[in-house]
Amino acid sequence: MISSIRHGASTVTVTGAILLLCAWCTQFASAVGTVAGEDINNLAQADYQIGGVAQGTVNSNTLQLFVDELLDVVVVNDNGAQVAVTSPSATAELQYTVTNTGNGSEAFRLIVDNAVAGDAFDPGLVQIYLESNATPGLQTGGGGDTIYITGTNDPLLAADSAIIVYVVDSIPAALNQNDQGFVELRAVSSTLIAQSGTDDPNNAAFPAVGTQYVGAGDQDVNGGGNVNAVVGTSHNLALLLIRARGVFEVSAALVTLVKNAVSITDPFGGATLVPGSIVEYQIVASVGGAGTAQGLIISDVLPGELEYIPASLGTNVALPAGENIDDDLVPAGVDNTGYVAGTTTVSVALGDIPGGAGNVEITFQATVK
Repeated sequence: MISSIRHGASTVTVTGAILLLCAWCTQFASAVGTVAGEDINNLAQADYQIGGVAQGTVNSNTLQLFVDELLDVVVVNDNGAQVAVTSPSATAELQYTVTNTGNGSEAFRLIVDNAVAGDAFDPGLVQIYLESNATPGLQTGGGGDTIYITGTNDPLLAADSAIIVYVVDSIPAALNQNDQGFVELRAVSSTLIAQSGTDDPNNAAFPAVGTQYVGAGDQDVNGGGNVNAVVGTSHNLALLLIRARGVFEVSAALVTLVKNAVSITDPFGGATLVPGSIVEYQIVASVGGAGTAQGLIISDVLPGELEYIPASLGTNVALPAGENIDDDLVPAGVDNTGYVAGTTTVSVALGDIPGGAGNVEITFQATVK
């Protein structure tokens, strides 16, 4: 919405005023998407004759309009379907994307609601993280993503920019298979909170769409006063795009994988990664929960830069009957463990692994081409 108007010193005739009004309407209609605080300058002109003689062009005063700041934000659940968890679990993770769909720069308060009606259990909030190290997925500790502290590092987003937010929760014990827990992440602009006194859509003070806060928006481009802030349609109570729901679902068995390069040996006896270096990889698989991961197969497709070293595949557990660690995949249809050259895939068939059985470690070596 455009509300701040500044006039020049000149006056305008009635005809000029009509032209000016039409020009103002056109500018107002095209202002959608314009950056908050941007000025729109416009004037009207009149040309006329007296006795057939052109009298020249008459200009109106220049009308200066400043675009108000639209407060809009959209939160999206990035997890797609339900996220499988075990009961209990100390660290269950959901990912969301928060996008500033308004036209100004705005800081957003992040609120997690774990007590959502309609689920079987309430997860417990452990921590919120902001994606900050440009590495996909959540990393914690040194060099990891940033811990979110309410009111201290509320993410400041320019118009149309976004940030990934990770919510880490705990899962209670003694839950049943397929029990679900709902987690909603809400993002509310700091301007709206400061002006309304609430971040809760269930609070009667939460503003309706179109609510204006005079002088609470971004500064105008000329360094003058602040424009108005206007509550956008993402705050419509029927839709509430300012929040999104993620779902945890208890699984009787949950497999996790961690892959590391445990050693590098270069052709010179050192540990640099150059052509000819040998890398030893380790994959650690664990099964959580009270159930069993049935027919578990671990596979690793090697990129074109690596060449598998024959007979380097090993594991710390006994394989099911018919499975051999010797790479040859014989007998066909029974032995599914080894290296498949056609697809450059290392594959290990572990069979049925019960939850809590301990880690399975798989190791192999590859040469850097």
